[in-house]
Amino acid sequence: MLDHDVIDLGIGEPDPAALPLGQLRQAAAHRLSNADTAPLRYGPEEGSASFRAMLAEFLTRCCRVPVHADHLMITAGASHALDLVLSRLCRPGDAVFVEDPTYMFALDIFRDRPVRLVSVRVDEHGLDVDDLERMLAVEAPRLVYTIPVFHNPTGVTLSVQRRRRLMELAVEHDFLVVADEVYQLTGERDATPPPLRTVNGERVLSLGSFSKILGPGIRLGWIEAAPHHVARLRDAGVLHSGGGASPLMAAILESLIDLGFQDRFLGDLWEIYRARRLHLVDVLRGVLPAEVRFTTPQGGYYIWLELPSRIDIMTLSTQAAAYGVGFRPGPLFSRRDEFTSHLRVSFSFYNEERLSLAGERLGALLRSRL
Repeated sequence: MLDHDVIDLGIGEPDPAALPLGQLRQAAAHRLSNADTAPLRYGPEEGSASFRAMLAEFLTRCCRVPVHADHLMITAGASHALDLVLSRLCRPGDAVFVEDPTYMFALDIFRDRPVRLVSVRVDEHGLDVDDLERMLAVEAPRLVYTIPVFHNPTGVTLSVQRRRRLMELAVEHDFLVVADEVYQLTGERDATPPPLRTVNGERVLSLGSFSKILGPGIRLGWIEAAPHHVARLRDAGVLHSGGGASPLMAAILESLIDLGFQDRFLGDLWEIYRARRLHLVDVLRGVLPAEVRFTTPQGGYYIWLELPSRIDIMTLSTQAAAYGVGFRPGPLFSRRDEFTSHLRVSFSFYNEERLSLAGERLGALLRSRL
């Protein structure tokens, strides 16, 4: 075994060294310096009006399309948002279509609810709408869950043509689309299509989160949807009992946005992620065996590697520690345990020096097995 620590390229979160502790400290001081005690009380189920207005202004700037406060509902992150959607909009036994592969912990959330999952393929252009249409011939879903931009785990983005066809099918077959768009703001604006709801705002519930653009410990996110969907979502027992998601943290983030810190930090993240993404891509191109294939993402956190089918990725993952590297094996992202020769790596957590070392170790591991 090599004498070094393991660099785990499976970690899909921001670099701790880049988290804006100083800006958050200033925002908290700004918010708590006045006599307003509202953030310490139970808040409205959908979140405070002032924070939703501030968030709407921020999202309008970043996404370059209008966002309205009455279309926003504050949640305790995107995972809470997804669970809330399932609890309020689905009945036991309802079919929910999910991409294959998809976000591995979303599968856990689905399993906690009495819904039936139906898999739909993903390729280099995102959700395969032809496969979706084939599934629609035999199943009538209540929801279709998709990660349309910088997909987790594949890194691909749903094409313009497929976005339009997806929404045509949503109208034709009367289903809602849950767009997990937590990576929407992680790529440069010119490389990122507008949110999916710009195609059909009545049919899309968009999930967003500060976890990817500020810090996972913030535990705040949002749902953007038509007001009648927001009204159904806010009418939940857990919200009646506890009020809106973390009024205090929401108030601090309101100051963070108002003071300009979130915009500036997001600009810094774009530069950091772009540099790391391009760097890891260059490293992998130089060290991976020719049989390994991957598509270069334009944003997000992830690169999806496809190995020859003779490779058992679960066995390989147990051997990786001896080479000082980690990754997430493909079957974790499939409800059918598919993708047994795929793996996901992330470029968000480590700096370029560590990414170089990790890429070299991964290359050595794969060369030893191919």
